[in-house]
Amino acid sequence: MHDFIEIKRIKNSRKGRGAFAKKSIKKGTLVEVAHILLISNKDYEKLADTIFWSYCFEWDDPKYNGENPAAVPLSLCQFINHSYSPNLRYEYDYKNLTIKYYAEQDIAKDKELTVNYNGVVDDKSALWFEVEN
Repeated sequence: MHDFIEIKRIKNSRKGRGAFAKKSIKKGTLVEVAHILLISNKDYEKLADTIFWSYCFEWDDPKYNGENPAAVPLSLCQFINHSYSPNLRYEYDYKNLTIKYYAEQDIAKDKELTVNYNGVVDDKSALWFEVEN
């Protein structure tokens, strides 16, 4: 069981499923710590035409000199959908090979949890898919 996140189906939406707040969450709260699997360049290329590519994060840790350009988080965060007005932000923790998710604002119980897939809360750049409001 998770303290903050509950996965639910989203009816009448292309999103399918999403992560929702199980209880009220205060701004600044660490909501999730996702451990990651590093993906090598060779394996990343193989994922390019699969559904799994959509779940990869750019992993720019200089320690790897570009040998591991991507990471796949292993947690409920896989169900956190995109928003250009997200209520969570994420930070890479290169030392511990994790991605940490923090509440960007107070979040009410049952509210969908979202992040900006561009990696920066206010980045409005286009994504690789059509964004659903």
